[in-house]
Amino acid sequence: MNNSKKILFIDEDNFQTEMRAQLLGAAHDVDVVNSYEEVVELYEKEKYHVVIIDFSRDFGLQALKHIDSIYPMQNMITISLNEEYSEQQGCDYCIAHHKRRRLIPPFPFPELVRLVDNFDLTICPVKHKFD
Repeated sequence: MNNSKKILFIDEDNFQTEMRAQLLGAAHDVDVVNSYEEVVELYEKEKYHVVIIDFSRDFGLQALKHIDSIYPMQNMITISLNEEYSEQQGCDYCIAHHKRRRLIPPFPFPELVRLVDNFDLTICPVKHKFD
């Protein structure tokens, strides 16, 4: 695992999350958490190259705010529907103040892999859809 990245995957404990985490785990070190308490515990102990988070889930927004309070420039891939933004101020604010990329479900799994593997070389794929 030469280019292995440390990933924190924050989502509900379901089949889709487990499958994505297992597939990402073939090339990366993935921690899957499904509670706010786990997010707090792991994020304060570990450094992550990328955090993947569905902030629309029960504890997702609370976890996102916790991470932002510690390190607002954390590389983060957010998963959300069209009308859901991680920042109320919209895409331009998010680009100026955070290092986030956004995916709108359903999305092909290779798109998630591409964002993880090339995070620093990508721009948010959703921004262009709303320009």
